[in-house]
Amino acid sequence: MSGAKGSQTIAVVVHWQDAEDTLGCVASLEGEPDLSVVVVDNGSREPVGELLARRAPAVEYLRSPENLGYAGGANLGIRRALARGADTVLLLNNDARLQPGATAAARAVLQAGDVAVVGPKVLTREDPRRLWLAWGRITWRQSLVALCGADTPDGPEWNAQRDVEWIAGCAMWLSAAALARVGLLDEAFFAYHEEVDWCTRARRAGLRVVYCPGAVVTHTGRGTAGGERSVRVRTYFAARNTILFARKHAGTAQSLKLAAFLGVSLPLQLLWHLPQGDAGRVCLKVRGIRDALTDRPLPLEELGLSATRSRQGPALDPGGRAPDGFG
Repeated sequence: MSGAKGSQTIAVVVHWQDAEDTLGCVASLEGEPDLSVVVVDNGSREPVGELLARRAPAVEYLRSPENLGYAGGANLGIRRALARGADTVLLLNNDARLQPGATAAARAVLQAGDVAVVGPKVLTREDPRRLWLAWGRITWRQSLVALCGADTPDGPEWNAQRDVEWIAGCAMWLSAAALARVGLLDEAFFAYHEEVDWCTRARRAGLRVVYCPGAVVTHTGRGTAGGERSVRVRTYFAARNTILFARKHAGTAQSLKLAAFLGVSLPLQLLWHLPQGDAGRVCLKVRGIRDALTDRPLPLEELGLSATRSRQGPALDPGGRAPDGFG
């Protein structure tokens, strides 16, 4: 891993909590040729700057005094990477781990000038024989998207490179030229579906979104990882951001399809969950939909995502927040 200014590829890792996970992500980047790293501390409850200074001193550390959301924190790092002259930005979740050769494989695909972003084959860290995700489709049903390959055995059917609708947001090799053309992540999403939105914008700009099985990362499993708070956050934002996405991108037929599926599925979910005593998650979905439709402020404090100020030195904000709209 190189710390030299002007490296061709700069990885951006957004940190909000779990310092050891972030350090593990950074460690997985060591040994990658011509790769520098920027860690964005996104108003973290577990500041990681001092640990990075001791264990990975070549890493550049930026700190936001508040939680800008995953999209906002990522944009802060992307702006810094572009200012340092990167022609490729690797946006990486802190619970992802890069496998050797992944960046070289992704950059080879990016050599085609019409490729905006390359996504990896994502394996489940707890069982690398199974996929966490290959790529995604937009269905316009109640969950908006379909996850192709999720929780299935790895095999030959996932080994072919192909153009797709969107790729896994846990690891995205973004072309600097495409970022200049498409813009940064939309911060209105805060967290979840921001990668679906960006890929959709790129494809509408005439650019390609490519799944590259030669670029491999591992990611922690789904389920209830992160506890009940994490589940609540995902539930609320997935519902809210489905509506935001539809308001930006849906045509009449797609809007009607989404409305029909939501109108049927939500009452059925409520009837199913009420006797089990966990109808609160359905209510969170309804609240997310309502908040998106009425442009209500995010309930960050209720979700445990309110801004937290760190005492770890002055905030660094090269270039400021992007006007496009978890750390």
